[in-house]
Amino acid sequence: MRLFEAVPSELFSVLASPNRELYADALDVLYEAYGDNLKISEDTYYSMLRSRLENQLVQADFSDEDIDEEELRDISGRARFLIRKLGSRGWFEKERGRDYNSFEEYLTIPSYSGRILELLHQLRDNAPMRGFSYVFGTYSALTVARNSENAYEKMMAVYSAYDNTRALIKMLQTVYSSIKSYFQEQIEMRDVNQVLSAHFNDFGERVVEAYIRPLKVKDSVPKYRVPIQSVLDEWLEDDSVLTAMAAAAFQDKRRDTLESCKTELLEKIFWIRERYESIENDYLDEIDQQVRRYTRATTQKLEILTNRDQNIRGNLNYLLGRLSRNARASDLSEKIQPAFQLFEQGFLSEKSLWIRKRPTRRTMSETIAVYEEDVSQEARTEAEGLLSTPYGKAALEKYVRDKFGEKSVLYARDLAPQDDYAYVMSLLAVLDGGDRNSFYRVEQLEGDYREGPYSIPQFQLIRKGDR
Repeated sequence: MRLFEAVPSELFSVLASPNRELYADALDVLYEAYGDNLKISEDTYYSMLRSRLENQLVQADFSDEDIDEEELRDISGRARFLIRKLGSRGWFEKERGRDYNSFEEYLTIPSYSGRILELLHQLRDNAPMRGFSYVFGTYSALTVARNSENAYEKMMAVYSAYDNTRALIKMLQTVYSSIKSYFQEQIEMRDVNQVLSAHFNDFGERVVEAYIRPLKVKDSVPKYRVPIQSVLDEWLEDDSVLTAMAAAAFQDKRRDTLESCKTELLEKIFWIRERYESIENDYLDEIDQQVRRYTRATTQKLEILTNRDQNIRGNLNYLLGRLSRNARASDLSEKIQPAFQLFEQGFLSEKSLWIRKRPTRRTMSETIAVYEEDVSQEARTEAEGLLSTPYGKAALEKYVRDKFGEKSVLYARDLAPQDDYAYVMSLLAVLDGGDRNSFYRVEQLEGDYREGPYSIPQFQLIRKGDR
């Protein structure tokens, strides 16, 4: 469906007129008047327009509008004109009350108009989101459904997790874009206090406290990522559960056929898993880097504005900086005494009796002769063995890749320790699986695996991206 098949063709014309600011304010008043009601009285909306927009109505220029002379004379007529204009463009509809003997009319908001009014109000408000719990909501829905035998609850948990994950991605995109907007605002700032206020008040409250901190503490992706993926993996491996969930979705008329319902569930499950697998690298790390860049730019901006200030404050800042960096600045202090009465002040601290050693210039000395002694081959071999480590990162990755071969999953029995070297490498493989940059991940299983004198915990190594 095209846009103007869903909304009236002249709906947005009021926002493109010379009086667009007045119409935008009138629409915001309509949003507030409508609130949670099914309908509002036209007289109520008229009274709110007169009280909220009195000055704008007086100052507005209606020369290009189709307003009557009678309506143009006073505020009441202009307010009635606004109501008539918005109604004719499709922002609301009129209906009579229940009492047919009364001539009172009510305004009802169509669904498309309600959505647009909500969006316009959010853009005007620009308030940060508070108390979101997309990650925890996904974890809770999946965990509750996992412990239930009801296929419908499992199906609804998948759809809920999908919606929460999409909302999380959109929120992260908004956060990233908002940080970039602060960069642009900072470029135009020329006052130190303005930069400080923008950083600590606007950026600190609207971005760091509203989004960054909750994503690190309360709604943390690393905290809930593994449990979420575990539930989804369990359902993916159980075809009977998937079939029951597809049947529940088909009964709920999610899709036309049972097979299409199952396909959609699989697509959503795989999509959620992939997002939680990559969300740290693709979104959270990028946002952290953007925050660091903004903080560094703010610091540099403050230094530039402060050091380039050529008034008394800038000169004092320069002089005090030179004095603070030079522990023996008595000559400089004496030179500025005629202009500023500055005196050196000292204090005792835990480092008062310690003086940093000054580096000395190295001079050329006589060449020292080095005599090579005869070293046995056994000593050479031992030294080379000490210099080369068989347990390094590269050696461990090659060892695990050789064990994987064409497999997607390795179990503890596949890394059965036959000797001390294999035993150590199996333990290092489990530890390395927790690294974000590792090509596989680790899931702990119950029990232990024994091979001769060696005992290791049961686990499985899963190659990333194979599921």
